[in-house]
Amino acid sequence: MAGLCGPLWIAPVIAQSEPDNSEPDNADPELTAKLVQTAMLIQAREQDVLDSETRLDEMKLRRRSQLARFDAQRGDLSQILAAMQRLGRQPPALLLARPEAAITHVRGATLLGAVIRGVEQEAAVLREDLAEIDQLEAVMTEEHDQHLTRLGELQEEQKTLTDLLVEQRGQQTALIEMAAAKADAMATLAKNAKDAGDLLTRLEKTANAEIKPGGQPRPRPPLAQPGVPTEENQEAQEYALLSPPPPPVPETARPVLFSAARGLLAMPARGKIVANFGARDNTGATRRGMSIRTRESAEVIAPFDGKVVFAGPFRAYGQLLILEAGEGYHILLSGLSLVHSVVGQNVTQGQPVGRMGTGPKGEASTQSASGGGSDLRDLYVEFRKDGKPFNPMPWLKVSEKKVSG
Repeated sequence: MAGLCGPLWIAPVIAQSEPDNSEPDNADPELTAKLVQTAMLIQAREQDVLDSETRLDEMKLRRRSQLARFDAQRGDLSQILAAMQRLGRQPPALLLARPEAAITHVRGATLLGAVIRGVEQEAAVLREDLAEIDQLEAVMTEEHDQHLTRLGELQEEQKTLTDLLVEQRGQQTALIEMAAAKADAMATLAKNAKDAGDLLTRLEKTANAEIKPGGQPRPRPPLAQPGVPTEENQEAQEYALLSPPPPPVPETARPVLFSAARGLLAMPARGKIVANFGARDNTGATRRGMSIRTRESAEVIAPFDGKVVFAGPFRAYGQLLILEAGEGYHILLSGLSLVHSVVGQNVTQGQPVGRMGTGPKGEASTQSASGGGSDLRDLYVEFRKDGKPFNPMPWLKVSEKKVSG
């Protein structure tokens, strides 16, 4: 196994452009930075918990194997000891009355000497196995205690994030009202769309039909201007530093366009990659994205800066979130149980946008989306350019300590 998600360093791509006053997005840069920082801490805690759970599972399997071997060896030794006892119960008078029995007894005694040496060796192995089992159980107890500590830390960070999300929603009253006004139209688009590509086409047509007073179409998500750092940018970057970062990258060298961010996008969730782009699904169809199996209630973050253009249930996708990243690029995240973002909201790379379910491990595509959300724990990730899906993996920042495949 290649390894699981480890501590992640993100150099956020801060988008600066002329504000779009047609859609209120009262994002507080300081609050956004806190959300990014807290989400990163949560994902680091999630990775610690995942690693701990993996170690515990491996130790449980090892202990089960050792106990099975111990039981088998103990059974063999019991049979040998029973045979020795039977041989020892032959009375001496019988040996005198029957000479052939005496000869057999001598032969048996010779054989018994060899058996005893084997029994001693078996007993030594059993003692070693018992010592290993005792040692393993002690390690498991210590790991379990540490696991509970990590879970407690994770729960504290989740409470902090919940408070921040409540604060964020309090600042988004106008945006939430605008999204609510569009909810019926969005639901109709989702109902009539044949697939994700068709949904994107319909969303694009709807967006282009929203003409601003000056007669210009709604602008794309704002893109950063290289070499123009701001005080807010610097603050957000400081919040984004979680663990010892890689060597600093000059501001002018950081990608500001999706097309320039290949290999640098944030992994949206911690877990194990269970399905890759281009593989066959359980129906035999070719996968247009990848799936990450997460732990329960895992936080999902935005891989890149963008604008939320769709958030809600969609066919077999479950709860679907679509981010418009500019240049014709879109990021689709589905299988969510909760969505933190609303349509029209601008999100920053690393910002929490949703949460996974607490149910059994599995894919959202295996259940109906009519319930309004998935309670499963497979996050489906799909990238599209001009409506056409492409492989997300080369674009994501993946290392040996992050997501396993």
